[in-house]
Amino acid sequence: MQHQLSSGLTIESEAIAFSRDADGRAYYVRAEGPTRLLWRGDVIKGHDQSRHPQGFSAPIGVPDSLSAAGTWHAVTDQMLIDSGLVAGNTVQWRYPSGVVFQARYLDSTRLDGVLVLMTFEECSITAPSGDVLYDPSWGQFDLAIAE
Repeated sequence: MQHQLSSGLTIESEAIAFSRDADGRAYYVRAEGPTRLLWRGDVIKGHDQSRHPQGFSAPIGVPDSLSAAGTWHAVTDQMLIDSGLVAGNTVQWRYPSGVVFQARYLDSTRLDGVLVLMTFEECSITAPSGDVLYDPSWGQFDLAIAE
């Protein structure tokens, strides 16, 4: 099964599901089983099934601290820096859905000039309900850019 995100990144996995709010809007994507991340049909270097053997997940939307941009495509490097996204810094982002994301930023992946992934460590993500969506003990977290 494949699903293409708004950034153009494609998730390929056995099963892909979305968590939705009361109005039916998706706020989190979860791929189950060995997962590959693709860009224009090709596996992104370092993002094959060995990197994501048990699945892949990501919050959907633009964090509140970057909402002035309106969309991820409009977010500039300076806006990211102004929001605290500098290698080694910990960011805490709240999404309009109520998802809370906290992690230490490591690096970003741009393909053909498009920001498609950000890699973090010590990541915790909680759902609007308070349920744990990602625990720091699970290792590095690759944040897919998705609206």
